[in-house]
Amino acid sequence: MERKLKLIVIPVLSFLLFWLLTGFVNSSFSVKEKTPNTDRTAVKKEEIPTLVKELRSDFKLQYSLFKKAFLENGRFVYNTGDYRIVFTVDPRFQQAVEKEFDRFKVKYGAFVAVDPATGKVLAAVSSLSYPDLLLKRSFPTASTFKIVTAAAALDTGIAKPDTELTCGGVGDSCSPSVWLNSSYRVKRRFSQAFATSANPFFGNLGRLMGKETLMEYAHRFGFNRKGYNFPWGIVREPLDDYELALTAAGLGDTTASPFHEALMAQAVVNGGVMMKPFIVEKVVDLKTGREYLLKPSPFQRVMKKETADEIKKMMVLTVKVGTVAGKRYFKKLSRYSSLTVGGKTGTLTERSYPEGRCEWFTGFFSYGGRTVAVSSVAVNNWLYYISGYEIAAVAAADFVKLQERLAKEGRDVRVLQDSEEGNSG
Repeated sequence: MERKLKLIVIPVLSFLLFWLLTGFVNSSFSVKEKTPNTDRTAVKKEEIPTLVKELRSDFKLQYSLFKKAFLENGRFVYNTGDYRIVFTVDPRFQQAVEKEFDRFKVKYGAFVAVDPATGKVLAAVSSLSYPDLLLKRSFPTASTFKIVTAAAALDTGIAKPDTELTCGGVGDSCSPSVWLNSSYRVKRRFSQAFATSANPFFGNLGRLMGKETLMEYAHRFGFNRKGYNFPWGIVREPLDDYELALTAAGLGDTTASPFHEALMAQAVVNGGVMMKPFIVEKVVDLKTGREYLLKPSPFQRVMKKETADEIKKMMVLTVKVGTVAGKRYFKKLSRYSSLTVGGKTGTLTERSYPEGRCEWFTGFFSYGGRTVAVSSVAVNNWLYYISGYEIAAVAAADFVKLQERLAKEGRDVRVLQDSEEGNSG
């Protein structure tokens, strides 16, 4: 009897023990899996300040604050009370060009320099008598619009740098009828016509490509663009072939601001990609110390890289043998053997106040491993001390001197110092 009880009890106890053990283990794993981690707290994303949002979407707001800036530790800054705003403009380069404006008594002119790879504004100088010329959109583009025509022709395959057209009239003729019908006929090559700014070639080139193509590339370059509260240029659509030829040659109803012209050059130097320009580098919250960066971002690809490279070569040709080759201050640049300067000139009568001869240089200069896209403009009457083109030349000389001084000091040879790092917001 006792033996029978053992045979019955032992298996039962073994089963109960097994059941209790497995049940305990399973219930323990289940609790561990389902019980939430009460120590973990949700991290709420920090809200970006309204000022930072506004600055990122409003170029004119950035510039308006820059005009209030002061120098602090080698940087242009402005304090709102709650925030410290640091600007991209390099004080040394800015002040050097400002001295040139004083030296040559530039009454009605402007100069802009932009870092081609990022869109950072490195210099923004306007005449003291007229401090807001940088935003003025009513300057006639004149022949700088030939940059748009050239890009459209090269990009679409209508022409190549060595394409030749037989055109009527002299190079500075302003009549499409003459370009087509004059008995005085000249065979002109594309690259040479760009350098010498030959109106007949570009007028006929415009007719070959058609209004739709020219207007498409004008928009790519920013004309008639909306948004970002940026002083974009304006182009009126040609009504017929006659106006189309005028527009393509830079003689149509097209206007632009110095900021926009610098951006046109920036797109060429940057391999065809237009960057979003900005003059505020970062905003520092004075309470928390948090920094909000304005980061480089592209607007769009304006043209193929191959097209941009060809236009850049044509710009260099303009300085070597073209419209500014004989200008006094461009000739003086020959002393800097490692300096490369290129650009497109434009000359036309200013139709709004003040009346006079509006002179552009839209291009770039490279030295010491640094390249800067620039635009310079001046409206001059019968008495003046420097042309709008040559403002860029003296600025190029200042740029070289600055780079050489930094090199002698053993410092990083670049215009803009990016020594300060910040957390992006």
